[in-house]
Amino acid sequence: MQQLCAVPEALLQSANPGCGHSWLVRLAKPMYDTLKALCFDQHRERTFTETFIFPAFATLQVAATGVDESFRLEHGLDSQTTASYASNYVIVQTIRVMERHVGIGIRIGLYPKWYDLSTAYWYRDFLLSALLNIRGSIEQERLERKAMELRIKLEEEEEKKKASAVTKKQIQKKGKKKGKKKEPNLDAVRETAIEEAARVSAEDFEDRLEYTCLTVHRYLCRGTVRYIAALRQAGLLSEPPPSITMFTSHQTRFEKRFDSFAMLPQPQPLSFEDYVLGSDFSAVRREDLVKSAGDCFRSCKGVIERLLQVVVAETDQDVDITKKRRNDDLYISVRREEAMALTKVCVANSLFLHKLSMAPSKVSEVALEFTAHKEYCTLNLK
Repeated sequence: MQQLCAVPEALLQSANPGCGHSWLVRLAKPMYDTLKALCFDQHRERTFTETFIFPAFATLQVAATGVDESFRLEHGLDSQTTASYASNYVIVQTIRVMERHVGIGIRIGLYPKWYDLSTAYWYRDFLLSALLNIRGSIEQERLERKAMELRIKLEEEEEKKKASAVTKKQIQKKGKKKGKKKEPNLDAVRETAIEEAARVSAEDFEDRLEYTCLTVHRYLCRGTVRYIAALRQAGLLSEPPPSITMFTSHQTRFEKRFDSFAMLPQPQPLSFEDYVLGSDFSAVRREDLVKSAGDCFRSCKGVIERLLQVVVAETDQDVDITKKRRNDDLYISVRREEAMALTKVCVANSLFLHKLSMAPSKVSEVALEFTAHKEYCTLNLK
C-alpha cells in the first residue's frame, strides 16, 4: 500500500475509529478475494468478480473517503492540497479488477464481432488511461515527497554544522584545548542524500515495469479501435445484421455487458452515448485515421522492444533486480512469450494498415483472427 500509492505511515498507524489497523483489517478480505479469483477458471472468475468483488470495492470506496477525511482532520491538512491516499489505493485496485474483467470477456469470446470488440477495446482504453493517470499522479507526489525529505535532511545538516561552528568559537574564547574533532563534510552528506533519494529499489523497478505493460495494452486498445474505424470508413465492415438487433439493440448490448460497473462510485460508468461520441471519427480523414492507428501500433512495438531488453531469458547468471528481471520471475508483469505475441499483433496490424493506405480498392474482405494473442485481434485484409 505504501509502495503502490505512497500512503503515509501516519495514516496506517492512526488511532481514529475506522482508520489505521481497523482500515487494514477491512481491506484484507476484498484483497484476498482478488487473489482467490485468480484460482478460478475464467468463466467463474468473471461471475465471482461481479457477485462479490465489485460490491466489496464499492463499499470500500465509500469507507476510504471517510478514512481520508479523518486523516486530514487529525493532522490539520487542507483537502485541496492533500492527496486522497486511501481512496487512491482502492480506486487503483478497482480499475485493475475492471480492466482484467473486460480482458477475460475478450478471451472467452463474449465479444465475437467487430462491433462488439470495438466497445470492449474502447472501454478498456478508458480504464487503462485512468489507471495510468492515477499512477502517474501518485508517482509525482512520491517524487515531491522525496525532494522535500531531501531538503529537510540537508537543512538539518547545515544547522548542525552552524551549531558546531558556534560551539567551537565559544570553546576557543574560553581558551580550552580539546582534541580535534572531525567535522562532517557537508558536501559528502549532500551527495549521499541525493544518491539515496535517486536510488531505485526492486519494488520501484517492478512498479515501473507494470506501468510500461499498462502502456503497451493502452496502445493496442487505442490502435485497434482506430483501425476498426478506418475499415468502417472504407466500407469494408458492414453494420450489425438485422437478425442480431431484432430483439435487442447495440445500445442494450453495450449496457448489459458493462452493467456490473454501474455499482462502482469510481470510476464513473460510461454510457452508450459516451461510446458513440468517443468512437466517432467521421470528422477525421481516412488517411489520417490510418496513420494514427499505425502510430499506435508502432509506438507499442517500440515499448515492447524496451521491455524485452529488461525481461531477460532464463540464465544461471545473477541479475540485478533493480535493472532487469528474469523471465521465470514469479512476480513479473509480463513474460517474454506474451511480449513476443503482442509484437506479432502490432506487426500484423501495421502491415494490413499499410496495405489499406496503399491499395484500398484491392481489399474485398476483412477476417477477424486471434491466432497471435487471445486478447488482441488482427484484422486481416484479403
